[in-house]
Formats: sequence, C-alpha cells, structure tokens
Amino acid sequence: MSIIGIVLFSIGFISIIGLLPQSEYNYTNIEIENIEAALGLGILIAIYGIAYSITCLVQSNKHKKQYQS
Repeated sequence: MSIIGIVLFSIGFISIIGLLPQSEYNYTNIEIENIEAALGLGILIAIYGIAYSITCLVQSNKHKKQYQS
C-alpha cells in the first residue's frame, strides 16, 4: 500500500473517531453542524486514502510485471 494512502486513511479515521459527539444535549445547533461537516470530511479523506492506496498497488504490480517480462 502507498504510504500517502495509509497516512490519509489514518488521519481520516482518527478524525472520525475523535469528533464523534458523546451526547447531543451539550451542543448548540451550529456546533452539531460543524461536527457533522468535519466528520464528513474525515470520511471523504478515509475513502480517498483507501482508493489512492489501491491505485498505487495496481500501478506497482503493473510496473513489476513489465520489468519481469
């Protein structure tokens, strides 16, 4: 897997876990919207990290097969 993809996935996953609200009663509506936006960004970063890692893995396997031939 790509180092960049692993780092992006880790940052996204940590932000998802770290930003989960414990209870909705202590937050205002604006704070809840901000938390939801940050969670959405964390999910997008995690998905992008996984996709980037898969792309790099496929490309490295392709180059590896070319050099072996």
